[in-house]
Parts: sequence; C-alpha cells; structure tokens
Amino acid sequence: MSPRIVPIPLSGDLRKAQAKGVRHADGLHDTYFEQSKLIRSAAEAKIREADRLECEAWNALMWAWMTGEMRPVVDDKQANPTIGKAINGGYDLLEAKCKRCRRLSLVSLRDIRRPARTPILMLEDALFCQPCSEGKHYTHRQRAFIVGLTYASPGAPSSGAASDGKRRR
Repeated sequence: MSPRIVPIPLSGDLRKAQAKGVRHADGLHDTYFEQSKLIRSAAEAKIREADRLECEAWNALMWAWMTGEMRPVVDDKQANPTIGKAINGGYDLLEAKCKRCRRLSLVSLRDIRRPARTPILMLEDALFCQPCSEGKHYTHRQRAFIVGLTYASPGAPSSGAASDGKRRR
C-alpha cells in the first residue's frame, strides 16, 4: 500500500496565485482549442479541394485515353485517386460504358463494396453491364470500362452497371 499524500494547505497569497494560474490556464485552453478548430476546418477544406482537383486531373487523363491519345497509367498513384478521395472531393458517381452495347451507366461510389483506399482504375475489372449480362453465368458477363467520375445528387440510385460482391469497410 502506498503512503497517503496530504497536500499542504496554501496560505492566502499562495491560494490567490494558484487560483489565478488555474484561471489563466483555463483561458489558454479555450483560446488554443478554438484556434485548433479553425485551423483544422481550414485544413479539411484544403484537403477536400486537393481531392477534387486530383479527380479532375484523373478525369482529364481518362478523357485523353477515350479519345485514343494515351493509355491510363495504373501504377502511378498520383494519377489515380482512391474511392475515398473521390467521395471526399465531391465525385460520388463513376461513369462506366459497356464494351458491347456502349450503354453509359452511373455507379454510386458509396455503394461499391471495396475499401476506401482502393484506386478507382482497379474497379474496372469488377464492372459489367447488367442489361447485356442478364441470364448469363458470372464468367460470361459483358464487361464495362470506366469513362470517368462525375458529381451526384444526394439520393441518386445507381443504375445499369454493377460491381462484384466485395463489401467496402
């Protein structure tokens, strides 16, 4: 058992000085906490803006690939945003086009069952066209390719294309 520590009672002047120090520390805490909240909110806004710009840059690369000028680089992490970055940047939908019927479909990134750190271009292997694949076995589904990212309205359901059954955590 440890010995009991009894604090020595403070005299009048020391008690006043301690109370003043406690008030000062409380005021510093409030000031610094408010400053940290302001700085953190500004930083989060900058991160959202950076994610949006990264998605726009990736959309430009995908557009160049669609016109036949270049191929997208899968390994370059700076040119390939993740699902989490796209959602944070405001891009909620993925545009996919069927390789057979050329139908353009929108897939909600929030409904894709993959981790948020998954690069967008890695989703292409899991995309298929539902109208072209109805009644077919899993291996004979018609593939779709990614056209780009786009904005979404908050309650828009996904339509046309689907992904495989891996759940996002």
